[in-house]
Amino acid sequence: MAADGFPTAQVRQSLDELPETMAVSTAEPNPSELYVVLGHERALDPDSSLVVGDRGTGKSFWSAALNSPVSRTLIHAQLPRLHLDRVQTSWGFSVSTRNEDHPSRRVLQRLQDRFAPEDIWRAVVLRQLAARYAEELPVETWDDAVALVADNPEHEEQLLNRISSRLAAEGKRHLVVFDAIDRTGSDWKTIRKLARGLLQLCLDLKGQPGIQAKVFLRPDLWEDRAIWQFPDSSKLHHGRVVLEWRRTDLFGLLWHWLCNHGDEAERYRDWLHAKHRLPFKPTEADGEQVYPIPTKLRQDEDLQQALLHDMATRYMGTNRRRGRTYTWLPNHLADAKGQVSPRSFLIAVRDAQRETRAEGHAEVLHWEGIKRGVQSASAVRVQELREDYPWIGTVLAPLNGQTVPCRSEEIEQRWQEAGTLQAIERDRLATLSPDAQGNGEIDDERFYLPPHALAFASSEVPEKTLIQELQRIGVIRRIDDERIDIPDLFRVAAAIGRRGGVRPIR
Repeated sequence: MAADGFPTAQVRQSLDELPETMAVSTAEPNPSELYVVLGHERALDPDSSLVVGDRGTGKSFWSAALNSPVSRTLIHAQLPRLHLDRVQTSWGFSVSTRNEDHPSRRVLQRLQDRFAPEDIWRAVVLRQLAARYAEELPVETWDDAVALVADNPEHEEQLLNRISSRLAAEGKRHLVVFDAIDRTGSDWKTIRKLARGLLQLCLDLKGQPGIQAKVFLRPDLWEDRAIWQFPDSSKLHHGRVVLEWRRTDLFGLLWHWLCNHGDEAERYRDWLHAKHRLPFKPTEADGEQVYPIPTKLRQDEDLQQALLHDMATRYMGTNRRRGRTYTWLPNHLADAKGQVSPRSFLIAVRDAQRETRAEGHAEVLHWEGIKRGVQSASAVRVQELREDYPWIGTVLAPLNGQTVPCRSEEIEQRWQEAGTLQAIERDRLATLSPDAQGNGEIDDERFYLPPHALAFASSEVPEKTLIQELQRIGVIRRIDDERIDIPDLFRVAAAIGRRGGVRPIR
């Protein structure tokens, strides 16, 4: 422990144990790692049917949390207004291929050849609710279930109404959670149809007092006008909730980890109480105690900055002209829309600590180590993008050595010289006939989906459409009508330069 009492060794160890990756999963979150972001209250509200978020903002995490009784208990303790203690949940769709509540991607693909997408999703909801609430449904397969709904819509509506009324009379609700909608098909045409059918179902369930659906959706699908071509769709479209992380949320997540992870977390909590008079009250969850951080520590930037100064250099250099560490770190991890993934933030802090310790600095986080942490976070973020957008590597590779800001024509010319659009099409065609089908618990077989905008664009200059797609997913931003910029988060890993910026990875 340092001379001022700060538990340096314990904090370093806790940061060093931040996970290498945070894979998409349907597994229940570890109670000690569940940080309830106050700004995400509407996203967790059963009355909010549509939640939109980029990769890494928490869509799959909150989907899994809502499907966990333990996690719902923790969320309810901090957000009692949501009444999650009265809610039961189930999966409407997920990345798992072993979840009996819903068909897998392969089964969905076969079903949509015979049935309307809305009937498929209605059968998913009806089958699982009937099993849970003792309503007899004489079906054995998904084909039988969807056929029953398609051929007997009146019977299906009567069953749902009966279940819904019973739940409402008991003061309860059932929430069906849909995640990973981009994994429902192997091409955009199929995904678009299934997404539209699902949204139609969500709108219809709005009239049910005891049954609700919640869909976590990627921005490219939410912005696709074609999936909203059904009556009254605006009621859902305009009511969407966007998952965003403010600077206070990111640092709050960091302190929640430090206050709850490891056997020595109590020592850090005691130190915070002694120096900053911060009280901690435990919440019981699944046989263990979780310590939510005080509300003031979640929201007060001055207090957060003071706590950061306890373990980090105040500035990103020898003086204030280099920028304050508290603002510099999230600013250099933001995408082109100003959003920071919590994964990127935690990875940057973890690797900054490792670099700082390796260099022998007294601080837990030194400004030189923080810069290298941003490099690590950049590499991981680009890899995450490749998982959701497998074409991103093909698009960024020709920009190696480019300096930004630059004119958009310079980017387009590099793509033309490298044959980037042709390479994207070759990759798409090469994956149309996969050799094997995934059969694991998590469906890791990702089909090559080309850029969403290119799939439906009619532009004579597809490179301009590609720039618009990169702008939409936050990889580039326009400075003015002619010039574009690429944030450090993507620029560094792609070996794209900027005068005075964090050095790119060569």
